[in-house]
Amino acid sequence: MKLRALMLGMMVGWAIMGAGLAVAQDAASGYPWFGSLKKHEVNVRSGPGNQYPILWVYQRAGYPVDVLARYDNYYKIRDVEGEEGWVYIGMVSRKPTAVVGGATPANLSRHASLGSPLVARLAPGVVVDLGECRDSGEAGTLCEAETPQARGWIAKRNLDMVR
Repeated sequence: MKLRALMLGMMVGWAIMGAGLAVAQDAASGYPWFGSLKKHEVNVRSGPGNQYPILWVYQRAGYPVDVLARYDNYYKIRDVEGEEGWVYIGMVSRKPTAVVGGATPANLSRHASLGSPLVARLAPGVVVDLGECRDSGEAGTLCEAETPQARGWIAKRNLDMVR
């Protein structure tokens, strides 16, 4: 699947360059930026338009993405697994999120400090709304995270993010 997606992506890139389309992707245009998917079902296409085939469908609102470029009404995105494709702009939010990674639950603490009381244990695969991240000395880098049930600080090493 990844090889097929890569080949399709290269063909689409060549077609876009060959057609002389301007794709905004440098720092002056505000790209890239970190966001998330708005809907529970989002089609990822091989190019920026409905005429391009659907490569896969995300079925998870809040899933983190890196927005790399824009062409017309489509964003080129990259997900936490490194996959890239094009999605309609109305499907992407500027709200940064992350996914709890690893194979075991991760601790969510009340404060950004070592030994802070435990608020919750988050299972791998849980999507969290992401706030600021800061170096907390012995605790390492901690990120402010929120789920519908809990809010606190989690070790950045326990999060899958696109950057």
